[in-house]
Amino acid sequence: MATSDPALVEALRAADDAWLAALLERRPDLARPVPSSLTAMAARAGTRASASRAVATLDVRDLTALEALVVMCGGGGTTTVSALTTGLGVDPEGSLERLRALALVLGADDALMPAPGAAEAVGPTPLGLGPRLRSLQVSSFEGWPTTVPALRTLMGSAPEGARKLLEALTWGPPVGTLGTEMPPAARWLLDHQVLHRASATEVVLPLEVAVAARGGRLARDVRQEPPLGDAATRRADVVASEVVTAADGILRHLEMLLAGWAKEPPTTLRAGGMAARDIKQLATTLAATTEHAVLVCELAGMIDLVGHVHEDEGTRWAPAPAAETWPERTPEDRWADLVTAWLGSARVPWLAGTRNDRGALRSALAPDLHRSWAAPLRRRVLDAVAAWPENTAPSAAQVRAYLQWQAPRSVPPAATVVAVLAEAETIGLLGAGALGPAARTLLEGGDHDAVAAALRGLYPAAVEEMIVQGDLTGIVPGRPSAELARLLDSCADVDSRGAALTVRFTPTSIARAFAAGGSAEGLLERLQRASLAPLPQPLEYLVRDIARRHRRVRVQPASAIIQADDEAAVAALLSDPRLADLGLRAIGPTALAADATPLTVHEALHGAGAAPLLESAEGRPLQLTSGRARAARPAELEGPPREGPVAVPEAIATMRAGERRAAALLAGTETSSTPSDELDLLRAAAAQGTQVRIVVAGSGGMRQERVVRPLSVEAGRIRALDAAREAEITVATHRIVGVRPA
Repeated sequence: MATSDPALVEALRAADDAWLAALLERRPDLARPVPSSLTAMAARAGTRASASRAVATLDVRDLTALEALVVMCGGGGTTTVSALTTGLGVDPEGSLERLRALALVLGADDALMPAPGAAEAVGPTPLGLGPRLRSLQVSSFEGWPTTVPALRTLMGSAPEGARKLLEALTWGPPVGTLGTEMPPAARWLLDHQVLHRASATEVVLPLEVAVAARGGRLARDVRQEPPLGDAATRRADVVASEVVTAADGILRHLEMLLAGWAKEPPTTLRAGGMAARDIKQLATTLAATTEHAVLVCELAGMIDLVGHVHEDEGTRWAPAPAAETWPERTPEDRWADLVTAWLGSARVPWLAGTRNDRGALRSALAPDLHRSWAAPLRRRVLDAVAAWPENTAPSAAQVRAYLQWQAPRSVPPAATVVAVLAEAETIGLLGAGALGPAARTLLEGGDHDAVAAALRGLYPAAVEEMIVQGDLTGIVPGRPSAELARLLDSCADVDSRGAALTVRFTPTSIARAFAAGGSAEGLLERLQRASLAPLPQPLEYLVRDIARRHRRVRVQPASAIIQADDEAAVAALLSDPRLADLGLRAIGPTALAADATPLTVHEALHGAGAAPLLESAEGRPLQLTSGRARAARPAELEGPPREGPVAVPEAIATMRAGERRAAALLAGTETSSTPSDELDLLRAAAAQGTQVRIVVAGSGGMRQERVVRPLSVEAGRIRALDAAREAEITVATHRIVGVRPA
């Protein structure tokens, strides 16, 4: 219930703008949408939903302190720091400071209390303790062993089974389930008023008895520091090498995906995403697992390298416009874009291949691979790894244990932690399980250039020479320079990668170089410049032999062919200056080739006064389009809309102005003119405990005026105490047609 608790309202009113700004940063849901006043924000903060979000961020220390406070205050009272220290066995000052910053704890050190909504968010069994005796409607508290000495004396004569059952319930959960027959141990504890029978099948350990069983303590020893167990330590050079290898590998696989999809774009499924056969084909091309192929597809989508093209045959995945300039950028720049996009992405590639609630198979690039928690979880996992010393590689179980201490109310499944760590390793944020320097730069808020520079610093000096061997292989002892890499990509196939790059020269690879426009002499000259020794004869023979065979058939590009009836028409077209941009050239007495598309040639000839006819390759009249449309980012990669950052200073100014307006309305110095004003007036009255007059419209159109003291104002309803009837009433907000001070 959204109650505008007076203590919370006063705390917010007394706070300065810096404190309020910090609160909105820690609890952003309080400002979405921006409340009309501080009183309205207090009402929102007091809801169970908002308080639960805040409680989900607490670590073990702070959550234990809050639960202990809820227990000690008992649903309406207060406690002191001294009493809380005794109950916990540790000084809670640090936790109280953090809880106050989240508006989960109110009051001074001698009168502490949980904020509205905190007790509901904690749950029915804080610290594993059951309900109090008075909540169990026990007729008399006499005879219950609610002190440590009394319980010890009683249990000294208890049977072994009763002692074991009490030990099992002491630290929670406090409820035990009975079978068809009452166990003797449970019967003994019930007869001696240690347990209370909640139902025919359940017994419960009352809070007071449980605290006595715990020796007067509310909680076990609370770990004050996160669990950073011993983990493997890697050499810095090993981490750097693994990071560079992974970064180069994932960038190379993205290039292979783009090259393959440019030639054969895969079909988009009707429900979105990619077919399993296309994923398997990509995995074969990459020589990788299907899981890795899915990740490469998803990464391409995250950085807008792929999108949809719509053709007559259907929708396909294809390289997007951004892919045209992607290869021209440095590897470090491309990698910085990649890891930044991955860290902030809401996509969950590891769920591809699993089935949804309807039993349908999830596929790569499909709409149902969006999860709002994905980006925060990635950062949490990497921040957990960063908590260990540099070059330390904690296991997935250790990382999850850290996350469990950090936020016990929101612990990710073990499989999810493993998946996030595996992805981070694949893209080069982790090397040999340890966080790389570039990843630390990214987590510390470094911009794109800083992240790229951090990766660049890990690369060894580029190698510009290679060793060419007589068996038509070449070895590059290190990372090839950009020029050497381009040369080898054009004329050799990769055999293996690692500390050294091994390539093999084959007839197919050499022919590939000539297909790109090279010559035998030019290729041999470039290879000789890169070789540490004279080129072996087998390679020279191979290059010259392929060059001779390559010259037998020549292929020249031509986007369109123009056929005329006579040679004079061909000559006229060649000499027309209006057609100079078409790249026309004669390929026969009555035929021309053009470098422009058929549609462009058709339009240009029309502009020159000719009457061209568009034909297919078979000579049929044809209406041509301008070719394949450029791929556009599909909606399934966008995911649900993300909320932008809240303008905190403006939000605070709005709430303070609304608070002043509500005070003026309550004082009667201003009159309400909008439904929002009326709600603000009701919230202010609820927070101050004052009465107001409301005009309520009945079902028959009749209006009735009542003097009430508002108790709470929540979405769509107002709970108030009717002064005349001395009864509590609930009124829908749409029925209130007027509000003014009493």
